[in-house]
Amino acid sequence: MSDAPDNSLPNLVPADRPAPRRGPRLLFIAVLFGVLLNYPLLGLFDHDGRVGGVPVLYLYVLLTWIALVGLTAWLTRGGIKN
Repeated sequence: MSDAPDNSLPNLVPADRPAPRRGPRLLFIAVLFGVLLNYPLLGLFDHDGRVGGVPVLYLYVLLTWIALVGLTAWLTRGGIKN
């Protein structure tokens, strides 16, 4: 036996459960929001309408961005169990 310290990272996933696969889900979220924040959909909301004094386009971008942050946080914090 060697007296060298064990520098390996601890296994945070229980042995009876496989490691979660977040990569494909994060890629899906990135592509989804890339589509939601691209021209054809932004063009639908680019008009003179206002909601509570805020232009509809600004509100759409803000709410879409909040949803992106929330979904990403939920996914990376372990919101989906495999």
